Amino acid sequence: MTTNRGLHPGLLVGMAVLAGCTERNVITAPSARPLTATAALVDRPYTWTLTCQGKSVLFAQWSWTENGVAIASGSAGCAYDETVSGTGVRPANANGFTAEVGTNSKSWTFDMAGPFKASLSGSTGGGRCVFTCWPKETAKLTVDS
Repeated sequence: MTTNRGLHPGLLVGMAVLAGCTERNVITAPSARPLTATAALVDRPYTWTLTCQGKSVLFAQWSWTENGVAIASGSAGCAYDETVSGTGVRPANANGFTAEVGTNSKSWTFDMAGPFKASLSGSTGGGRCVFTCWPKETAKLTVDS
């Protein structure tokens, strides 16, 4: 009696079928085209100016927001007939802005990929005097990014 020490005939047929179904060329994905229509979101510089008029001191504060939550902020103060200015960085993910000048406040929303400009005026003092009077001061905050 002889024993077959080779491969089983059914196994040989299966390997032959499998080899015939396998592609010999490596499949590759098409190369990606550059994205020209989409601008990359990056932090952007901004400038601010606070112009005061009057006989007192006034403060302004502002925040860059993402979906209503503050993610960066700034503040400034001025007095009498003074103008102060500065620069900052608007976070790439900011899609809103809030500001308060004196007793006035406002919120804006904008496209985070585009430019943003805002202006807000406010005042303080000059109201009803109880023990002491604060002279009225008005100011205008402008932001450009």
